[in-house]
Amino acid sequence: MDLEVRHLRVIRAVADAGSLTRAAAALGLSQPSLTAQVQRIERMLGGPLFVRHRTGASPTALGELVVAKARELLPQLDSVQREVLSHLGFSDGRLALRYAANPGPLMVRLLEPLRALFPGAEAKLRTEADVATALDLVAARQQDLGALVEYEGNPRAPRREVEQHAVAVEPAFVLLPEDHPMARRTALRLHELADEVWVLPPSQGSGLHDVFTAACTDAGFTAVVQHEAEAAGARELIVAGAAIGLGQATFRSTPGIAPRPLRSTPLRLRHSLVWHRESALAAYGPALLEHAERAYAEAIGNNPQYEAWLTDHGRQGPRHRVPAEH
Repeated sequence: MDLEVRHLRVIRAVADAGSLTRAAAALGLSQPSLTAQVQRIERMLGGPLFVRHRTGASPTALGELVVAKARELLPQLDSVQREVLSHLGFSDGRLALRYAANPGPLMVRLLEPLRALFPGAEAKLRTEADVATALDLVAARQQDLGALVEYEGNPRAPRREVEQHAVAVEPAFVLLPEDHPMARRTALRLHELADEVWVLPPSQGSGLHDVFTAACTDAGFTAVVQHEAEAAGARELIVAGAAIGLGQATFRSTPGIAPRPLRSTPLRLRHSLVWHRESALAAYGPALLEHAERAYAEAIGNNPQYEAWLTDHGRQGPRHRVPAEH
């Protein structure tokens, strides 16, 4: 691994704050995440950069050398970044990055990489449940970047003015009450759930309802979708045993809920990034995708059952593609 600008920013932040806890807050990271980053940088450089003590952290001799270089280089690099942004059309070289995201693993995890890619940028997140609305906002250049979550098979016409790039395709998981008899199983077939009562979120352009109905028809039944609720309400219904539901593979472990994969993966979700073809952001497309892939890979740990599923089916790197299964 090569030393990158983001590594220098981490080192400078810890030195300036004098504490991993304060540096993590300044960078918008959790302390364990920052600690892991510092440890990776230390391994890469061949020695400890900071001495941890009760009141914080102080640079070692090696750390002082690297901190001095970071303080020397980063202002110069920031100046280059501002000139580039100004050349690309952002006024005064400052970037107010508008970012619309459907709820999912990329929504929050992309904020820190965006700040790292665009030093001094103000990243503004807009959560948008509706896929079509998020796409329309990017197409109209009211948002610079979009992170979409939709079901494969969603009959949506492509937008010529927008570039869309897949980050991951994952299996949808069934969400069962933890005391449900089928929760003892490691995987289920969709037809085995024919007699269940379901709760689904509003489709909101994701294609869920059409794709779910078609999958159930193929499995030989018509599902009883008795409830329609957003994530918080759906979780309450599932924990109470009033329904079962569907969730993303990176569904965060929740007490009272047992996520289980479906055999033959009849339902798949696609996570993707979108930006306007004429946006200045388009020049950063490869870097954005790389950061999105890393963010998705980090989110896999939310669901141990998904980690196990990937082990069984063969992990293909962050840009996952669900393999065929019979």
